[in-house]
Amino acid sequence: MLVGVSVLVFSMLHFVPGDPARIMLGMEAGAEEVARLRKQLGLDDPLVVQYLRFAGGALRGDLGRSLKSNRPVVEEIKARFPATLKLALCGLGIAVSVGVLAGVLAAKHHQSWLDNAVMLGAIVGVSVPGFWLGLMLIYFFAVNLRWFPVAGAATLRHLVLPSLTLGLMASAVVARLTRSSVLEVMRQDYIRTARSKGLSERIVMYRHALKNALIPVVTVVGLQFGGLLGGAVIVEQVFAWPGLGTLAVTALQARDFPMVQGIVLYMALGYVVVNLVVDVMYSYLDPRIRCQ
Repeated sequence: MLVGVSVLVFSMLHFVPGDPARIMLGMEAGAEEVARLRKQLGLDDPLVVQYLRFAGGALRGDLGRSLKSNRPVVEEIKARFPATLKLALCGLGIAVSVGVLAGVLAAKHHQSWLDNAVMLGAIVGVSVPGFWLGLMLIYFFAVNLRWFPVAGAATLRHLVLPSLTLGLMASAVVARLTRSSVLEVMRQDYIRTARSKGLSERIVMYRHALKNALIPVVTVVGLQFGGLLGGAVIVEQVFAWPGLGTLAVTALQARDFPMVQGIVLYMALGYVVVNLVVDVMYSYLDPRIRCQ
């Protein structure tokens, strides 16, 4: 997967219509400047040679230098990545807490008004764009009520609204899957056996049903975390959060392609690592996997 991602990231520079060096410098740049930048970027070499040089540098932790700041891309990313990771983790915490709780309640009260309300909220959460939800939260809680700051990252209070924006959107997917997974498990024979023993509904739900229903939920949580890292690009712009998303937009506006390549590669790497962690967690949730 990482090899495929590296090929796609490398190809970004060559998918741009026209001469990438000319696009970076602008149409007013002279031919000598363009030729110098092409040589600096190695664009005169064959594509295979360029890719091998890019992949070799990435393996050594060298993603080139930013065309805007002339600093190493890796240093710029390392300076911004903790902010994005903190935002994504907080959003994931909200998504798991709200989504699992809502999904379990909806399954426990199947076909009731609570079930319908949770599913309606999940549909709204899936449908609402992140930037719109962020702006609405700013309008109500920052502008009108003045409970939280509008933008920035100086204090923990600045983290609340962007985390809510990411978490509420992801919680909709988690709630829907948790509900369907719990309902499926509740129809199994061992659940009927547990009830026939006289166990309370609470013990049946939380000790027997929920743990077995968590495997597909863990899968989607891992995918959602990768989505939160990528979706943070828009939310960070709305809340002026100084993370990779803001850096990516700034790099795109400046046509700083080495920086954009590095950011996309870092996000893809994080996505792959999260999915690997999810696969490992399966063995702890389901003992049958450890026996295979």
